[in-house]
Amino acid sequence: MSLANRTYSAARWTTTSTVIRAGLQLAQVAVLARILAPQDYGLMAMVNLVLSYAGLFNDMGLSTAFVQRQSISHEERSSLYWLNVVVGGILMLLVIAAAPLVAMFFHEPKLVPLTTLVATNFLVNALGQQLRMNAEKSLNFRPVALIEIFAAVIGFAIAMLTAWWWDWGVYALVSSTMVSAWLTLGSSWLFLANGWRPAWRLQWDEVRWFVRFGGGMVINNLINHVNATVDILLGGRLLGTSLLGLYSVPRNLILQVQFMVNPIFTRVGFPLIASIQHDQKRVREIYLKTMNMTASVNTPIYVAMGVFAPEIVLLLLGDNWQDSSPLLRILAIWGLLRSFGNPVGSLLFGLGHVRLAVWWNAGLLLIVPPVIWLSSKYGALGMAYSMSGLMAILFVPAWAILIRPTCGAGLWEYTQQVLIPIFCALLAGGLAWLSVIQFNFSPIRLAMGFSVGIIAYFSISWIMNRKWCLILFSAVKPAKHAINLKKTL
Repeated sequence: MSLANRTYSAARWTTTSTVIRAGLQLAQVAVLARILAPQDYGLMAMVNLVLSYAGLFNDMGLSTAFVQRQSISHEERSSLYWLNVVVGGILMLLVIAAAPLVAMFFHEPKLVPLTTLVATNFLVNALGQQLRMNAEKSLNFRPVALIEIFAAVIGFAIAMLTAWWWDWGVYALVSSTMVSAWLTLGSSWLFLANGWRPAWRLQWDEVRWFVRFGGGMVINNLINHVNATVDILLGGRLLGTSLLGLYSVPRNLILQVQFMVNPIFTRVGFPLIASIQHDQKRVREIYLKTMNMTASVNTPIYVAMGVFAPEIVLLLLGDNWQDSSPLLRILAIWGLLRSFGNPVGSLLFGLGHVRLAVWWNAGLLLIVPPVIWLSSKYGALGMAYSMSGLMAILFVPAWAILIRPTCGAGLWEYTQQVLIPIFCALLAGGLAWLSVIQFNFSPIRLAMGFSVGIIAYFSISWIMNRKWCLILFSAVKPAKHAINLKKTL
């Protein structure tokens, strides 16, 4: 297959996987929020926070190095595989040993068994990680997507069964993640190995370059993760489980949009940019297209979440969560601005500029935590406002430090990729709000508002953002996709 055809196939399967998995997670939240208490979600938010930090060391950045380097021998790949397994096993043991300290930090004894159980996923994931990354490196996303969908469906079923039928509480969430991890491992070896088996070897000379590259990735991801999760870290310490649950659920809904939309482009963009890393002109074109695509899809969703925040909270979460409505509205702005910066990771890592990413995130580490700490004194709303403001302030510095030096994109062509979708979405959101102003019943407001908003957004985009519309329609009409993608790539 040509590069254009492989890119199209990868984007299509990634879209299918992310949309289905996001839909299942959204349905899971909508159902379990009526069964589980906010305290259960607060406990799981604490567990996920701790595991997310440990997860930064899960493969020591070796998976990214594996994709970035185009030529790898069988011996190097085998040594990398066993190094991944060793690191995953060590992390599992360390997190289990640290579980009592985690419980002491958050003043929650229940965190010990919860953290211990979920920590086993580190070893399980390490046993199949390289198989999935090898498929993504060659833009063969179809089997990866099918595995992800299968694991997500079974995990969803387990969560529903254990929460509703067996009344397991927070352990329903834990059991779902563990079952999904084991199913992903088994399916990866069954459908992605293609007869490959790692040799019994672990030679330092064969992994030295990957460890050096991956070490930079670990440092970058660790610093970036502190900046991205400091609100949960401080919230868990200062707000308590109930308030943290009220804050973390709408925050996770906002992030779920990015987890659904951005991987469609960034997971494909990273190996794609790595494969053409020596052609700056094509790299710039692909990066700007990626940024426009993510902005064009994310922006109307976040505008809709901001406009109809009370209705969304009421229908998805129920009456007990109405205090989260103002938070969802503010966090929608934060999520929108945050989504604009996500594609830069594909650019930097595809080109091998790990050190630049490290210095950028180290600079943010001097700014973000102090600002969040000060704003946390004004509660969850204060944190939400400060995070949105920081994202807006950092937009131009990010271009000057990260984008222009690496791919040569100008400020206007960089800004244009997001300004046009924002303008289209705001006009559509205004029309949607005006169309339902006379109704009070939430389901009617949502149904009519979303219908008017979708029609208005695509109509306005056809006039102001037609290139995006044409690329989007090409995905629906496979017969024409090659022509459109060759123009894009």
